[in-house]
Amino acid sequence: MKKMIGIEALLTWAFVEELPKVESGSVGPSVAPSVWQMMFDVITLGTNIDKSPNGYGVVGNFVNIGDPHPDALIVGNAVRALADRNGYEVMSGWWPFPEWDDPHGVIRAEVDRIAAEQVYERGGRLNGRHIVTLVTSAAILKRGPDWTAEAPKVVTVKLNGKDDAWFVKRTAKDAFGRPIEYEDSGFDYRKRRPKKGAYRKYRLAQPIRAAVISRLEWQLWQSALEALHDSLSGTLSAHDLLPFTPNRHPWAPSRKRPVDNQGIEIAAE
Repeated sequence: MKKMIGIEALLTWAFVEELPKVESGSVGPSVAPSVWQMMFDVITLGTNIDKSPNGYGVVGNFVNIGDPHPDALIVGNAVRALADRNGYEVMSGWWPFPEWDDPHGVIRAEVDRIAAEQVYERGGRLNGRHIVTLVTSAAILKRGPDWTAEAPKVVTVKLNGKDDAWFVKRTAKDAFGRPIEYEDSGFDYRKRRPKKGAYRKYRLAQPIRAAVISRLEWQLWQSALEALHDSLSGTLSAHDLLPFTPNRHPWAPSRKRPVDNQGIEIAAE
């Protein structure tokens, strides 16, 4: 009779208990960087060990304790296969902070900028090889990326670091006579007050890049788990997978939980 098991528990079993039985240099080159394994050694053992990761990105056992379970090899190969995908796409309008108020749109602007940066840097986090490392590390540590983050403070743009800066929109003509809009100072220094129609600007008091990336990593991990669940279902000899529904927005209050799109889309293999 097959054992019923969740996809996360299956991955932990494979990468912690079984795949370390594979010797270093076996199964071809490792897709998880040795830097990660060195970090894991320090976390778990309190020291770095002089042994290279095997083809599944984990350090082999120091003594021979038998061959890995066939199901673990299937799992390991399914994870390795994620590296061959064309990557993951951040869908338009991705918004990972539904619990944060953003009346001035400065958080949205920064999220859009960072998301566009990640899409542009195709060799970065959206690359299949990075997803393999993400899945492997989560399986070994028995937890996903830390998505917790405090809402940033939003402050007004200051003039000389002291008084609020004010701005107004002006219209002029370019060399071809076409109207162009530009921004001008919106403070009347003679009357010591803002000009009619003047407005202030706002900025983040601290960066949110780490928070954006952590929530991107969480959703990448959940999408990868879903892909692995689909590819492994019905392929194992001693295990049957329990149903899996990705939790892509654990940070969202139920009343604000997004329902329109998942935010991360898996590209074709």
